[in-house]
Amino acid sequence: MHYKTAWEDPATRQAWRRTAMFRCGAVLGWILGFFAWLFAVVMTPVWLVWVLWMPMLCVGIWYALLAVISAASLTGTRRVLRVYPWQVGITEVRSKKNGGTQFLVPNPERPEKTVGLGYGGAIGTGRHFWVRAVKSGQVTTVWFAGDPRYLGVMATPGPRNLLQVAQREAMDSRMSPRKRGVSPEARALARAAGARVGED
Repeated sequence: MHYKTAWEDPATRQAWRRTAMFRCGAVLGWILGFFAWLFAVVMTPVWLVWVLWMPMLCVGIWYALLAVISAASLTGTRRVLRVYPWQVGITEVRSKKNGGTQFLVPNPERPEKTVGLGYGGAIGTGRHFWVRAVKSGQVTTVWFAGDPRYLGVMATPGPRNLLQVAQREAMDSRMSPRKRGVSPEARALARAAGARVGED
């Protein structure tokens, strides 16, 4: 990979567009699914609403929220890819006991140590590609763009199957952002990628 940033790679931009189409399509599908649910409610007996359609609505709302969150992360994913280059063959990936996936990436300033980034483990994420593929052993090689102390994007070689991951303190305003052991240059890059890094 000879590109200064991952976004300069045409294959990365194509992968992002594919991801955007899929995620936006999923949101649209859930919206259409709601209207189909509404039609079914109107056309069936009242007792069936409480036995079948209300539980289906609750499940549908949860999965629709997951789809919206996934689509909303597209802008953040692109922002990371515009700042960092792909790093190939440095990330270890494994399944977690809670059903999620853990990525172990070397600390940029202390390569002998790794930093963990996680995905999944919540209700409804068990069928996500990264959870299924890692658990089955289908994915063993991962591309990474970012700083694991803050945030990054994972991809299978190609790149394909883009996934934004982040440390909670890099995104959650209720937590103190990480400063210790991070150079000013690394913090400036992380800030440009959309992470919370605190004041200099």
